[in-house]
Amino acid sequence: MAKTLTLALAASGLQAVGVADPAWACGCGAMIPGPGGTMSVAREQAVVRFDGTTEDVVMRFATQSNVTDAAWVMPVPAQATAKLANPELFGDLTVAEEPVPVVHHYFWPHLGGSSGDGAVAGGAMAAAPPQSAVQVLSDQRIGEFEVANLASADPKALGDWLNQHGFTLKDSTATRLAAYTNEGWKFVAVRLATGSKADLNGVLDPISLSFPAKSAVYPMRLSAGATTPQNVEVSVLAPHRMDATSTPVADQPEPSTFGDWINPSNVGPSLATLAAGRMFLTVYEGSFDEPSQITQDYAFAPAASDWVQHSTYDQEELLTALGIPVYLIVLLVLAAGAVLLVRWRWVSARTRSPGTPAPR
Repeated sequence: MAKTLTLALAASGLQAVGVADPAWACGCGAMIPGPGGTMSVAREQAVVRFDGTTEDVVMRFATQSNVTDAAWVMPVPAQATAKLANPELFGDLTVAEEPVPVVHHYFWPHLGGSSGDGAVAGGAMAAAPPQSAVQVLSDQRIGEFEVANLASADPKALGDWLNQHGFTLKDSTATRLAAYTNEGWKFVAVRLATGSKADLNGVLDPISLSFPAKSAVYPMRLSAGATTPQNVEVSVLAPHRMDATSTPVADQPEPSTFGDWINPSNVGPSLATLAAGRMFLTVYEGSFDEPSQITQDYAFAPAASDWVQHSTYDQEELLTALGIPVYLIVLLVLAAGAVLLVRWRWVSARTRSPGTPAPR
């Protein structure tokens, strides 16, 4: 119990202080460095798998930091279980999303070629909280991390509880936490385990969270307190193509950048495992230069049709037939015709009778 409370206090308390103005925020929550240090998230990648009843979220962060201790908190709609994910998943995604060529044939050979720069082808408020308004639902250790599931129905009670345990909670923080506590969401708090020597500068080991869900969602509202631009890539695996019915900035729709069926036999093993069954992959990329405008989460719903979308690039190829350049075939035909014409004229000249004009 003491270990659990220490973890909950450290992770939740750091989030409480950090959420107010977290320059180190990540899209899905906040990355909080240890005392006196700095941490920024240069790139955030997430894979959301939704089968209609369960959502799995795999997240990977590329960070720049000068600390050896940090915590991270993410709101989730229901209590989650956590595990380490295979980092090869993101390499598999990169391969699956590679642009496809648009071939332009040319007749005559020429040196070099050209390619384009790439273009897109076609709930109610909870009842009054109990005396203990912050609950530690579970805690576990996965690899180098300690993970706790926390619950609170009242952001003020959460703030009071944290303050009673030595943490100063700003009023603005409670306002942002209310966006989730009012809807009955939970919080996953993660920090490095005691004695861990993990490197926090660079690409961190990915973590996978799994929880029951009625719809696919990726939380973003806590990022409104960030003071640096937020860049997030969310790849959604589902039985059908998924539209972004809600994006972080209201009235600012984001078009998808990729969409296609995933054939497990044609992709890497990590992606094949996650996409077991018939799954469609839809990718969204969000860049938010002014995080204060973020007021919503990503929410996804099945699209009207499973239309396929790839980035493309131009590719020139010499026109061939049966593996032979067509221009060579044409030249050979012309040469053969010329030889036959000369031969015919020569034979005709030798066989015509005297005085007969030469054929024209």
